[in-house]
Amino acid sequence: GAAVDFVQSIGMDALRRHEQDILAYGQQRLAAVTGLNFIGTAAGKSGVISFTLDAAHPHDIATLIDQDGVAVRAGHHCAQPLMKELGISSCVRASVAVYSRAEDFDRLGDALDKVNRIFRA
Repeated sequence: GAAVDFVQSIGMDALRRHEQDILAYGQQRLAAVTGLNFIGTAAGKSGVISFTLDAAHPHDIATLIDQDGVAVRAGHHCAQPLMKELGISSCVRASVAVYSRAEDFDRLGDALDKVNRIFRA
């Protein structure tokens, strides 16, 4: 189909490089957010950045940043045994795909800074 043709036209190596570049940028940008803790930072990981923010619950974060047009997932992500082992009930997850851009993580970082301003006031 069209999706397969699209992927083949770009090439899997180029898609993987793009994903890794965006992941690296996203981690760098989010590392600057006060109180943010990454969940999972293995080299060569897949296209997700999972985190907690010590100022707010993941569901509150997702709701607030949605108002700024930033979409993330919040919850246990069907990984309850892992969450229990990590001592958390849930986290926030931002996904990276072929359409992701560095600016997406700038918007996420800015939205998280706003969450901090609201909850740390």
